[in-house]
Amino acid sequence: MEQNRTPEQPSLHWFIPVLVLILVFGMAARAPVDSDLWWHLRAGQASLEQGRPLLVDIFSHTRFGESWTNHSWLAQVILYATFHLGGFLALGALVATLAAASLGLVYAQMEGHPLLRAFILVLAAAVAAPVWSPRPQLFSLLLFAALGVLLHLYRRGERDRLWLVVPLFILWSNLHGGYVLGLLLVAATAAGEAFDRLFGPEDAAALPWKGIARLALWGAAGGLAVAVNPNGPAMWAIPFRTVEVGVLRELIAEWASPDFHEIAQQPFLWLLFLTLGSASLSRRRLDGAGLFAVLGFAYLGFVARRNFGPFALVAAPVLSRQLPDVLDSLGTRLDRWIKSWKEAWRLDLPAASRDKVSPLLRNALNFTILTLLVGAALLKLLVVTSPSLVSAYEGEIFPVAAVEWIETNRPPGELFNDYNWGGYLAWTLRDYTVFVDGRTDLYDDELLRAYLAAVRGDPGWEAILDVYRVNLVLVPPQAGLARELDRNQEWRQTYRDETAAIYLRRDMIPP
Repeated sequence: MEQNRTPEQPSLHWFIPVLVLILVFGMAARAPVDSDLWWHLRAGQASLEQGRPLLVDIFSHTRFGESWTNHSWLAQVILYATFHLGGFLALGALVATLAAASLGLVYAQMEGHPLLRAFILVLAAAVAAPVWSPRPQLFSLLLFAALGVLLHLYRRGERDRLWLVVPLFILWSNLHGGYVLGLLLVAATAAGEAFDRLFGPEDAAALPWKGIARLALWGAAGGLAVAVNPNGPAMWAIPFRTVEVGVLRELIAEWASPDFHEIAQQPFLWLLFLTLGSASLSRRRLDGAGLFAVLGFAYLGFVARRNFGPFALVAAPVLSRQLPDVLDSLGTRLDRWIKSWKEAWRLDLPAASRDKVSPLLRNALNFTILTLLVGAALLKLLVVTSPSLVSAYEGEIFPVAAVEWIETNRPPGELFNDYNWGGYLAWTLRDYTVFVDGRTDLYDDELLRAYLAAVRGDPGWEAILDVYRVNLVLVPPQAGLARELDRNQEWRQTYRDETAAIYLRRDMIPP
């Protein structure tokens, strides 16, 4: 905090946050390969080419021509424009920049020594890292953090900028359907302040009832402003339409509950336990808003790992307010123990001395360190987004060679494809429409369950392919459907590699 600055270290309060945000940028710099990226790019391209948001399905034959509530149209335009102008390098830079910017806004809400804040921020980055990918979800994290700043300033009486909630939610509803996270944050904050007002100690720094009502009203105004969108009031239904898809957890790993056997998912537990443990040990009372936000978003994180990011963004400021008191108490006890140990052993150690470094030399060292780190982060970005490396990743994840075969041989018929390849096929196979892709809010539960039954090769798979007039199948060789097609006389395998297998109905194969 400002009052804790010392003459010896005036640069600490700008050097540490800049340093840690460069590290976050380097952490987030990765190959921009994601199964949903491709249909977002295709939608962004279509929106730009037609001069208006794409609100009708043109990618699938199962929903072709139907209305599509495209809640991420603006983010798709930004993603496609970025890719069109700078390729994978620009996309990777955008992902890293959004990740660093969101955590920079979190740092602005934190308290304590810069080094302690930096440690907490790195831990929060490790929690959020699994959701850093070139998708509209990153814009949600940025706006979620920006909303956190507005609430932080308002609760502390520093600035009342709640009117910015309305334009923020308008922008949010055009970038991503995750605006509901912001509404939940406002609700948790208002409920926590009301809890403190009702049940907290008399000296609790809670908002007055008028201030709580003002916060709730601006939150409601933000919720209404979500409809300022090409989709109109249909945006209000997006969160419900998404969670109503019962097969989400079977189709998409990030919608499943966390698997803490994986080390990459364990930082969520570390941050949660450290936050709750610090709150229980600290002499500083945890306010209701912090408690409700941490518990609420931790619950969402346990339900679906895609909510790790929002949890990290709300837990880090809370931890920064509770942990310093615990460390101070621990340090006092440690000092007493060391003093008694010295007296017991009659030790008289000289106090450590250090030569003062001139401000000019200190600043030169700081800029040198930052320059080296920026260079390292940019070098990593260049390496992980190089066309050769991205192509190698694509070849491991997507049916690149199989797509080339289809483009060369042009087999007729409607396509049945693996769910995780739908977006890639929508981008690469422009003359074909897919069976399904990552737009779960467009495909209802009935269709997605039919897809799962067919791709597993469950009894009745033939009827599903017949209903949708499928003549061309592109699935992994180990899929249950591939096994069934191999022994079915009506189908013939025309291509196979380690990643994909292609099947055609025999009566569709030219003589």
